[in-house]
Amino acid sequence: MTIVGGALRTAALVSLAAGWASAQTAPAPATTSEPEGWRKYVTPILSDRVRVEFVDWFGPSRSAAREGAEQYAFFANQLRAGFKVAIPHLTLLVEGQDVRLENLPNDASLAAPYGNLGPGALYFANSHGLDEETSQGETFLRQGFVTLSDPPGVPGLALTGGRFEYSDGLETVPQDPALAWLKRQRIAERLVGPFNYTHVGRSFDGVKLAYDRPELNLTAIAVRPTHGGFEVSAMREMGDVGLAGAAATLKGIPGLTKTADLRLFYLAYEDDRFADEREEPERPVKVDNRPAAVRRADTKSLRIQTVGAHVAAVADAGPGRVDALAWGAGQGGDWGAQNHAAWAYAVEAGYQLPRCWAAPWLRIGVNQSSGDDDAADDRHETFFQILPTARIYAQFPFFNMMNSQDLFTQLILKPHPKVTLRTDFHYVRLTEREDLWYAGGGATNDDVFGFSGIPANDHRELAELVDLSITVSILPQLTAYAYYGHAFGQGVVRKTFDGSQADYGYVELTYKY
Repeated sequence: MTIVGGALRTAALVSLAAGWASAQTAPAPATTSEPEGWRKYVTPILSDRVRVEFVDWFGPSRSAAREGAEQYAFFANQLRAGFKVAIPHLTLLVEGQDVRLENLPNDASLAAPYGNLGPGALYFANSHGLDEETSQGETFLRQGFVTLSDPPGVPGLALTGGRFEYSDGLETVPQDPALAWLKRQRIAERLVGPFNYTHVGRSFDGVKLAYDRPELNLTAIAVRPTHGGFEVSAMREMGDVGLAGAAATLKGIPGLTKTADLRLFYLAYEDDRFADEREEPERPVKVDNRPAAVRRADTKSLRIQTVGAHVAAVADAGPGRVDALAWGAGQGGDWGAQNHAAWAYAVEAGYQLPRCWAAPWLRIGVNQSSGDDDAADDRHETFFQILPTARIYAQFPFFNMMNSQDLFTQLILKPHPKVTLRTDFHYVRLTEREDLWYAGGGATNDDVFGFSGIPANDHRELAELVDLSITVSILPQLTAYAYYGHAFGQGVVRKTFDGSQADYGYVELTYKY
């Protein structure tokens, strides 16, 4: 894999340089012509993302870590390269990925209750923490699948098999830009996503069946997730974790509006990594509010059924456009030795003035999920977020949608066609003070549960978060993005950490050929 990774990086860097030079010097052709020969059917895939991340996490006590262990910066590069072959009724896509991480902190992964102090510590702990390596990197197959589509007599039918990315809630993308943004940023990947915020990401091995018509989309999946996320060894799938589901999306409300999206979904999640034939630390331990000894002794599997729906719509209203969405889910099943029953919902609304300078778009909303108020009974009531991309909803990802209430407002501005600004304010509380403060994005390898938890210590107020991001489209192929967030920790944070404030930011460049 080292030789393959080196060849992949070398070829891609040459292509990147050629693409950059072409974008800078070559005039736009007066006319375009159809590609000839094999080029008519083959499309290259190439992207490179460079990011520097800065972390100043909530400060642990000086007895738990060296002074300043929560402060660090690290560098990452994600290179993806491959090709797509498309002929009538058949598409083949193969994409490799190479990830390189440098200067990870080797002293920011602490024992309970602190855990990993930020994303750099998560990469270190999930991958090669025992080797004390602050540099990590591997090359692996990110996607490799075949899609058979539009068979004679059944237009709109497509069957995909292999390794691919999947985002729940994004089975369809509306043509209306505002509605498409709502689906991408406020609905998709709440429960299942490719985790592309991380430098490794997550793929799925299995099959997907979709039937798409102008008014309706039906999609079903049966997959196993790969390693990934904060684990750089992402070639393998997690054989003890399975996911199946189905979704029906109505594109618009008949007789009322086409700028609406209605969806019903079902997800079944199974996790057998806790089998007693695997001894610690080779098997994960469930994270919940039961005592550690009880959780270690619980070797039964997770069997979680989730049923939910969403509706989102955009409409003209006065000088601007109004948007609204509602999302909800209920869960049942088995949480190891406990029965599981939980819920979560989101309600959001906004108003945009697209004809004003900077097209201001102000939005408000609330996201809330259930928690568990009694660790001693046989009922687990904390909402389980499955395999999400949590960072979409918590841009400073020190919390997720488990035992939380997030009241937020956000303002989006576009002062220039190539510049987008966004600022958010979040007031985050826990739903149940007897439960934990949860974070994480789901299973990323065989040995780590995927979600972390810190006791709330009879408090509910978690933090206030203020953040700002800017996106600049430098070239059609090149985008720059910068983010900064500051968290003012409240009662839950202060009961565990000596330092109750935290900062997180990063700067990245993404090139797509």
